[in-house]
Amino acid sequence: MHPRDFSLDTLLANCAQRHGHRLASVDGSQRLTYAELDARVASLARWLLARGISPGDRVALLLTDGAPFLTGLLAAARIGAIAVLLNWRLAPGEIAWICGDARPVMTFANPRFAHLLAEAEPGEVIAVDERHDAEGQFETIVTRGDDAAGYRYYLGLALAPDRPVYMMYTSGTTGRPKGCLQAGSAVAASALGFAQHRRFTHEEVLLSVNPLFHVVGMQQVAAMLACGGTSVFAGRDDDSAGILDLLHREGCTTTSAFPTICFPWRAMDAVRGGRMPLTNYTGGAGTGRPEMYEFIEKEWDARVVGGYGQTEICGFATFIDYPDMLEAPRSIGWTLPHVTMTVLDPEGRHLPPGEEGELALRGPSVMLGYWNNPEASEAALGHGWLRTGDLGTMDERGRSYLLGRAKELIKTGGENVYPAEVDAVFAAMPEVADAGCCGVPDKKWGEAVKAFVVLKPGMSLTREEITRRFKGQIAGYKRPRYIEFVDSLPRDPIGKLLRRELAARPVTPDQAA
Repeated sequence: MHPRDFSLDTLLANCAQRHGHRLASVDGSQRLTYAELDARVASLARWLLARGISPGDRVALLLTDGAPFLTGLLAAARIGAIAVLLNWRLAPGEIAWICGDARPVMTFANPRFAHLLAEAEPGEVIAVDERHDAEGQFETIVTRGDDAAGYRYYLGLALAPDRPVYMMYTSGTTGRPKGCLQAGSAVAASALGFAQHRRFTHEEVLLSVNPLFHVVGMQQVAAMLACGGTSVFAGRDDDSAGILDLLHREGCTTTSAFPTICFPWRAMDAVRGGRMPLTNYTGGAGTGRPEMYEFIEKEWDARVVGGYGQTEICGFATFIDYPDMLEAPRSIGWTLPHVTMTVLDPEGRHLPPGEEGELALRGPSVMLGYWNNPEASEAALGHGWLRTGDLGTMDERGRSYLLGRAKELIKTGGENVYPAEVDAVFAAMPEVADAGCCGVPDKKWGEAVKAFVVLKPGMSLTREEITRRFKGQIAGYKRPRYIEFVDSLPRDPIGKLLRRELAARPVTPDQAA
């Protein structure tokens, strides 16, 4: 069957029928089989309909990772609603803007994130306790015992697979995020392509440590639905040692843990009893530093795979194995089976191997567009390809290389930061005459935000005060980690900030914020 004939719900249906007795989710003390997960989704879907939720309505999720998040997403998909995946790392003002744009009629929220909704209009709020309290409202709803199979036939089969299933908000060049709409068929195609490339079977056990509001976390959990594997969710408060214990306890075979999580494992007796269950590790590519992953291959006997992707294509679009990373350290590899890549010039013409241009992608996992933003949708999709905004090239073998970010995107710890978002906070400070930021290399996070600040005559402002003002205005990972006070900023004749010149300036310890 073609991937476009699948949706998230059909992936779950197949698993419930073929692997109903197998574990679908391990979330703390709660262990759910595929049959149990399917029944919970049916109960929640019926409850949503009874509350008046209709196809196309937005249902927001502000939850820690785990079974409730997965249940909420799948239940919304089953009735044709659109799940809005809220990032709990954002500030209240940012959450408020997203809710104002998406206009959810209901929000499932973990009480620990209640303060993030203080300025928002989230619709009806349903509290979801991450402890799986049997007396709690959410557990009561999802354990009502509805007929999952019959209910899916009544609802799911009547919905086209290419209906929007979720919306992830990505940072925008104007400082406002854009709601990236993905169809159920697109998420399924991405999951199937990922699982096929990694040769996953129903024996796979995923250590899920990437937030599900992030496309990397979502793609991997969806891949478990595609192959019938198990998703083991790390706790929100677990440290590296706790996550390593979880990996061994559950026999996890694959993960995409950032280096900040898994690198400390080397000093924590990672191989226990002569065994490391991890056999697959997915990380970034094109950094020029593949040797940093050598110990995973040699000491843990796990296969390292790098990759490149975007929210707009449901996750990873390319993969590169470790031997190829060593051969071509700057390469991001070859496309997954469901994706095609090309390099375009500014006019949309295809460029030959070796020529530099904008990387563009095509395939069934490309987004439907940006919510309520036809101009941005047309700019990204209007040429028949997804224009990534990233500069790159391809060699004669079809291997691709990432050269730079045309949109000046800063990638820090797997999160996207656009300079305009940071600049806007500085613009509101009365002491600041001019300011601009850029990404600078960072050993821990890959990149960090560095700000350059020009103060007004006679005004003073410390790094500590700037950091204090940023809190509550913007997510923590977007705040400047380095601040340099300067007399002026480099600009071209029309006033455009020359961020590349800023990025070339040295970073010194005294600039740390």
